[in-house]
Amino acid sequence: MKFMIFFLLISAIATKGSAQKIMLLNDKLKANSEALPVKMRGGSMIKFDFGIYKTVSAKGGLTTTKSKSKLFSSVERSESKQKSSVVITGNEPDTATINISLNIQSEEVRQMVLSFSKDRVAWEREEDPSKIKQTRNLVALITTNRDTVTWNFIYVSRESTTKTDQDESFAFVTDGNKRFDIKKVTVWDNGKSPTLYSVVGFEFYSDGVVVAAVQNPMDTFQKKFVWLKNDLDEYMKLILASASSVLFSFTNQLPD
Repeated sequence: MKFMIFFLLISAIATKGSAQKIMLLNDKLKANSEALPVKMRGGSMIKFDFGIYKTVSAKGGLTTTKSKSKLFSSVERSESKQKSSVVITGNEPDTATINISLNIQSEEVRQMVLSFSKDRVAWEREEDPSKIKQTRNLVALITTNRDTVTWNFIYVSRESTTKTDQDESFAFVTDGNKRFDIKKVTVWDNGKSPTLYSVVGFEFYSDGVVVAAVQNPMDTFQKKFVWLKNDLDEYMKLILASASSVLFSFTNQLPD
């Protein structure tokens, strides 16, 4: 319910200023790449197509959730797991298979408070938690029909409402030898930031150089794009296109 209200607020604001925007893009990448518009197709799991890269299969697994709390304890712990698989094609006959796992662990502290109602006074847990700690781990294993190498896509975020704990997040793609670090972009190319959310896209860095980027705002009135550096070989483009597909599929489930 809260997410639906948030989504409607974003949509209402976006309607007032629905002019298409482009995220702040690295100058060298902008000069050496082409903006690939993203098309979305429905199904049990949304499919994302851009340029020559097509999602030929996307299967979302069941989400399992379990929670536990001890009697008279103010701490409640929960864990949610979701698995899915995606198959993407690039230049014939290139194919990438992506096996994705999203794990969310939460710890909420709900203090015991006095509840007053007609003819009744009782100790009850507060409705909204006083403190929240949450860790989200997104792991995707990317393999291709070219070789037996497995690329690992890792996105970890930790957030907390307590002052002693700092929020943090990091993301990267690696095969154990080569690594692409993924960094958030929070402003449009006009220097302004969104109103109700912070992340408008992501950049992929290799040895400090931006080689790819993804525009993926929560604002559904703004288009999604992918940029891949022209001088990347077709294999690297396929890997980065696969990682981009993971970001499109799951970043709305990850905190800013």
